Amino acid sequence: MIRAVYEYRFLHIDHLSALVNRSYKKVHGRLFKLVQNHFLSRIEFPFQKHIYVIGREGIGVLVEQGMASRELIELRLRHQELKELFLRHQLQLVDLRCILELACRGTSIRLNTWREGKDLWDRVVTWQDRERVELPVCPDAFIILEDGSRPDGRNRLNFFLEADRSTSTHKRFQQKLIAYRQYLEDGRHIAKYGIKSFRVVTFTLTEKRTSGLSAAARDVLPRDAFKHFLFASMQGLSIADPKQILSDIFVTPGEEIGTGARFRLVPMQGE
Repeated sequence: MIRAVYEYRFLHIDHLSALVNRSYKKVHGRLFKLVQNHFLSRIEFPFQKHIYVIGREGIGVLVEQGMASRELIELRLRHQELKELFLRHQLQLVDLRCILELACRGTSIRLNTWREGKDLWDRVVTWQDRERVELPVCPDAFIILEDGSRPDGRNRLNFFLEADRSTSTHKRFQQKLIAYRQYLEDGRHIAKYGIKSFRVVTFTLTEKRTSGLSAAARDVLPRDAFKHFLFASMQGLSIADPKQILSDIFVTPGEEIGTGARFRLVPMQGE
């Protein structure tokens, strides 16, 4: 449980119960002892589940097992300085990572890579209204899914993930999409990540927001770029029923209107 909290950075009890495959009651009892002995700590907000993070005594366990250096772990202990808005965004990412990892269990699909942090950040230069504009490329996460049923060389799918909390205006979000498209056209992903292509998948909180962002994407992206952008709502996704994230719940800017077509993160053979 200490290792899981370190790998995810923030977890609540439902995440832990699912990840370690133990009952809520047993996990609750174990968490009480780990917090009591300072292996874990917790962040408390009114009317919300506690968020568990690494405690001071947990550092020794992680260092002893060679998971990370003491300096790196101590950087993660400043949880009391974090704002609620940031934590809500981080927990959305945790939800998605946990759901995706659980959904892959017992399938041919594996979550090969999940990366977050400033080392993903980059910049591109594009032209808007005949002016040179520099735009940031700052994905919330970089993901590689590996499908064991496909031959080597064609079995990995690469994604940049955006966890949208409805705080960004459509115009600001459109600038993100323009930056990603330029990043793809410039081939910057090849040098930085060693990948041939990628898709950008945006998870929103509601279906209404999904529809709004996909419509905003239609206004700024050329039709041949639509296939590189996927949108889905967090509604209907849960730790209790994680397989939904691998089903056909995603829309692209080109297919959202009229056809009602939905797509999968990992297409079925022949698609």
